[in-house]
Amino acid sequence: MEAEAAAGGAEIYRLPEECVAYAISLTTPGDACHSSAVSPAFRAAADSDAVWERFLPPDHAAVLARADEPVECESKKELFSRLCDSPVLLDGATMSFGLERRSGAKCLMLSARALSIAWGDDPTCWIWTASLPGSRFPEVAELVDVCWLEISGKLSLSLLSPGTTYGAYLVFAIADDSYGLECHVGMLPPKATVTVVVSGSSTKPTGAATEHAICLQHMQGEEEAAMHRRKQQYMRLRKGYGRKMVTREADPGIRCPRRRGDGWAEVELGEFAVAADGEDDGAVVDVRLEEVDSRRSKRGLIVQGIEIRPKHAAC
Repeated sequence: MEAEAAAGGAEIYRLPEECVAYAISLTTPGDACHSSAVSPAFRAAADSDAVWERFLPPDHAAVLARADEPVECESKKELFSRLCDSPVLLDGATMSFGLERRSGAKCLMLSARALSIAWGDDPTCWIWTASLPGSRFPEVAELVDVCWLEISGKLSLSLLSPGTTYGAYLVFAIADDSYGLECHVGMLPPKATVTVVVSGSSTKPTGAATEHAICLQHMQGEEEAAMHRRKQQYMRLRKGYGRKMVTREADPGIRCPRRRGDGWAEVELGEFAVAADGEDDGAVVDVRLEEVDSRRSKRGLIVQGIEIRPKHAAC
């Protein structure tokens, strides 16, 4: 039996490189990299353009034609790795395009310039400044002073990878002189909504809209994230009416910020799914962040953009 198994295992090395490459292309990018260690023949097949062409999105050439600077790579594998490590700027630096290494699914980020920001053209409310360290884009939006905070972005689902669940993330920083952004007891948190709608119709969602309370800045540091998970009581001072005891219910679903590898912060705004069968043709995802109820003045939010990238249950 062992001799037969060894003979059978040896047979695979006699397969034409094209056959091995085709078999590897039916796996994943990670599996293709691991198969390179099997033998020199497998390495040649696993590194071939035939394999990595299958891992790249079918429309990658059309997308890269919109790049602000030419993307030149010697092989498809190198191009795949380049897009995973360094997203490419598109359409006058209003969007970035990259790939997730695990699946090869598209990752897009809308720059602050590509977003709709209430009062964004008023320099007394928002200013546009040169890019900060770690930013993908040449400029970012910095909040000067508003009571009505509203930021939204739209993206056609046809630009994303079919059969993929995506998360939408606000990528931001907080200036040293910020105020009014703290997520603290007694303060209404911002709300984020993610909705998929049929193009040209704001009344026909193709999927359930998601809404979450989010936190942009913890008043007492990262440990305050745990405070959202339990019921709290606090004293509110009311001018002319003395004191009032107010109860804040636990909000285990609130989304809290986390630090990214590039030095910026991000908070998840919601998630949505792109159908695998093309049923989403013409659909658009609308991502929205609002804090308009408290009417308190706010300052110091620095917006790089909204990133749309795949989500995985095991992450």
